[in-house]
Amino acid sequence: MHHRSVRPLRRAVSALSVAAVTVLASVACTSDAVPGQGAATPVVAGQVREPAAHTVTLPVSDPAELAVAASRLVFDGSPILVLAGVDDAAAAPALGTAASALDAPVLLVDGPDDRAVRSEADRLGARLAVVVEEDRLAVDGTEPTPSDAQRTAEAAGLTVFQIDPQATLDSGAHAGPTAQARLREELREDVEEALPGVLPDVRPARLTEVLALVDPAPGQEAALATLRAAGAVTQRVPGGDPGASAATVHAVADARALTVIGVGPGFADASTFAWRVASAETDVLLPTGTQRLDQARYTAVEVRADDPPQEVLADSAGTGGDTTGGDTTGDPARVPAVVVRANQRLWTRGPAGTYVRAQTVESLTAMVRAARDAGRYVVLDLGGGAVTLLDQVSALDPLLAQGGVGVLVHPDQRRSGAGRDRGGAVTAAELQAVVDHLAELVTQHALPQILVAVHSLDTAVEDAGSVTSLPQVAVADSTVLEGIP
Repeated sequence: MHHRSVRPLRRAVSALSVAAVTVLASVACTSDAVPGQGAATPVVAGQVREPAAHTVTLPVSDPAELAVAASRLVFDGSPILVLAGVDDAAAAPALGTAASALDAPVLLVDGPDDRAVRSEADRLGARLAVVVEEDRLAVDGTEPTPSDAQRTAEAAGLTVFQIDPQATLDSGAHAGPTAQARLREELREDVEEALPGVLPDVRPARLTEVLALVDPAPGQEAALATLRAAGAVTQRVPGGDPGASAATVHAVADARALTVIGVGPGFADASTFAWRVASAETDVLLPTGTQRLDQARYTAVEVRADDPPQEVLADSAGTGGDTTGGDTTGDPARVPAVVVRANQRLWTRGPAGTYVRAQTVESLTAMVRAARDAGRYVVLDLGGGAVTLLDQVSALDPLLAQGGVGVLVHPDQRRSGAGRDRGGAVTAAELQAVVDHLAELVTQHALPQILVAVHSLDTAVEDAGSVTSLPQVAVADSTVLEGIP
């Protein structure tokens, strides 16, 4: 059933003739009314859906597909749909107000008989389509051709009610939340006035502990309007990494959300998103002021495990760098760091036959704890020997699992043995094993990113360019540790 608006009602909401109101209001009644009593079946309020997983990603780039995905994620049913043309730029800014006013999901129509929209309307049990579009005026007495949104709604068996986008966008709409709330209430009243009984008497329950992180991209308006209409709170995260900003880390931690949704291209990898959310929820920041170490450089001092922690940290207090990230020059962050010797190189094979004597975790703990408490990034320095890099690193897992602790490895000091016929270098696979192991450790413990500094990375790692980078691990040449030979 189609009706075209003919004059503005309040704030450009389409007016309907008395006859049309009588017909359209029948959407609130069904054929299963009790015979002879004239009773109408009450309109059932929409039902929101609590996502089952703690983290969910919606990285879809196509606006229409993204809108359907958002509707399926957070709505189990809705008697009302908000529709707009997929390329209707004028309608896009109005979708949020319309969706929140009517407690309805928003779908974007692509073509005169959009099967995806029809299917979703059927799943939701929708009966009314509120089409957001500018008035299509008659020309020389000829009725305009219905829009694709109107034609799709009619093909789906929905009653069509049109509102002009300006219904939700006037000068007062920019005054703040109070003005926006007033516009939503007026829009709802206008629909109820034009179509008595079409809106549910009771507004649906809303999601209360759902946070949507948004990597902004064109065409997201409909999906975000749907999420907000269901009760989700949105937070902009340009680039798609909540750990890259202290403000976003705090926002995620403070939300204590049951579900965190990632909307946008930056959230394409679901497992990476899950780790980043879990890490942000700890509200722990690195000395960079974020949870990331990419591009960081370190103002470092070298200490021994048995040095008096408070003394050496006090002596090096003036070496701490600028962790602002050089926001006026584009320079990377300067991170104060303490490099702790975690083993001793030997000129003989030694008791273990590895040419190194490793410090125990217990002997390193006091220095590591003191340095972390002093706001330094800790780097455990592992001299090379006849032992794999992975065996050296994994022995220190209890310290690395605390967060804010990385490693410095020396493939150039590698001796033959433990899978190597000759020393002086390691394969890319040996370094990759360290990266993979630490990525799993970081994920398991919801840690911020970890540093793997590699001495002579380009020359002592065979085919170093083939090492696969992982977001949990920042791999860098040891030259980033300024002050360390």
